[in-house]
Amino acid sequence: MNLREQILSIKPKVRTIKVGEQEFFIREFNVGEMNQHYFGQQQQLYKLAEEQGIELDLDDEAELTKQLAKVYDPYKLARTLASRLCDKEGNNIFDINNKEDLEQLSKLDKSIFSSLESSLLEEQPKNSQPDVSSK
Repeated sequence: MNLREQILSIKPKVRTIKVGEQEFFIREFNVGEMNQHYFGQQQQLYKLAEEQGIELDLDDEAELTKQLAKVYDPYKLARTLASRLCDKEGNNIFDINNKEDLEQLSKLDKSIFSSLESSLLEEQPKNSQPDVSSK
């Protein structure tokens, strides 16, 4: 396997989360989803602001930030679920751009989102306490 193939073989990790007695699969973001998360999210907020009649001041970054904070995204949590829930091979089950999927996810019991959130918090590095012997 050459270097290119080695790099392209690295896929996002898939894990299970437990919701009640059921287990589901979630996976980490891929590069495209990270790009969407960082850069596409603001475009989504611009679109929602326009739909909600909020006129944005694109020339004043501080004012724009305040304005975007007031934009309501009815599918923010559903999009998070759609981007993470997958089958055991890591293939998404839901489409983050499909309004019907997002509406269905929005109707789920909050326990599935709470379980996902807990699982994501567990994967973040913990703040370690300084070793007593290092003093």
